[in-house]
Amino acid sequence: MEDCIKKRRALLSVFITFAVSALSASIIFPILAPLFLNPANTLIQREIPDTMLSIFFGFFLGAFPLAQFIFAPILGEYADSRGRRRIFLITLIVEVVGYALCGFAIQERHLSLLFIGRFLTGFAAGNMSVCLATLADLSKNEKTRTHYFGLGAAVAGTMFVLGPFLGGKLSDHSLYKHFSLAFPMWVGAFLAFCNLVFVFFFFKETLQERHKKPLDPISSLHNIQKAFSNKQIQGLYLLYFFFLLGWNMLYQFLPALMVEKFHASSAKIGNLTALMGLIWIVGSLSLVFLKHTYISKKKVALASLLIFAIATLLLPFPERLLFFTLSSGVAVFCAGVLWPLFTQAISKNAAPEMQGKMLGLSQSVQSLSMALAPFLGGFILQAHNKVPFIVAAGSGLVALILLRKNHEKLF
Repeated sequence: MEDCIKKRRALLSVFITFAVSALSASIIFPILAPLFLNPANTLIQREIPDTMLSIFFGFFLGAFPLAQFIFAPILGEYADSRGRRRIFLITLIVEVVGYALCGFAIQERHLSLLFIGRFLTGFAAGNMSVCLATLADLSKNEKTRTHYFGLGAAVAGTMFVLGPFLGGKLSDHSLYKHFSLAFPMWVGAFLAFCNLVFVFFFFKETLQERHKKPLDPISSLHNIQKAFSNKQIQGLYLLYFFFLLGWNMLYQFLPALMVEKFHASSAKIGNLTALMGLIWIVGSLSLVFLKHTYISKKKVALASLLIFAIATLLLPFPERLLFFTLSSGVAVFCAGVLWPLFTQAISKNAAPEMQGKMLGLSQSVQSLSMALAPFLGGFILQAHNKVPFIVAAGSGLVALILLRKNHEKLF
């Protein structure tokens, strides 16, 4: 009975941490685009050319995943050697500070502090690999792990609903006089603090055997080198990288496209991205029902990647918001199916004592794609607002080709 209670509390702690970390990535999406691309913003001096504004926008979008890229594998290795609980507590303290800095920076119109705040929240979100490793600790078999990973993706999707929705609504001064562009960051800081208190009192260590060894401070670079040089895992991580590059370019530049094409406010951006989050949840939860059918994961992955690429390619062309929303929904649904499929496959190929490191490696690949997407997109956005989505569709097609070559390793 005591073990059952401990497991339930551990699962709840993980899913809450998953939620708050995903929220830190998404709550700022409806805020950044108006801050940088809306002519009415006051964050950047207006004499800066529009081409530089798009580059600045990509730079600030990239701060969060850049920090994840650097620190996620270090946190994963540390969690394998020192335990999951300590990492959760450290990262949640940093998350509270990062949110608070972002709120202060937006309120005081301080660019460098905003970058530091986003970098700190990105560091803290590196605990998502530790969340996945903890779910693997708590899984008694592969079906349970698939189920937990699917639920984790659904939780992340829920935050992609609530994050942009909250960011859009809580930054809309017309709804309530105390709402502002900084207000969502203060709400995030409060939620991160509540998460910290819950983990401190209720989470008990789930790692059964610790493997102490010196930590590698540049393990993210070494991990990426391993991912793209080791023939056994090269195809697996290349596939994961190209899928995530396409997905991140699509999702992170949806607000920019809405501002430029439909002149959307932060509230409208929040509404659309909230709808996309709901669709992500449906896609992720569909895997829970997949295990009760005879449909193979390989066929689901192949079909989802193909549809994702087509929908992403069509996305910037509709002139009506309805058709734009439909194209976005189809692409997001497929991405919601694919992400837990690939993360579960990576976990399946990792030994029990290497879950943190392997999932940290996967998050390094994920963070690299998340960092490259806005940096690359910020430069090509100035050419035309359609270009990032064409590149995203091409990246999805590359992933499809790699999947056909490596499906035996994955599934």
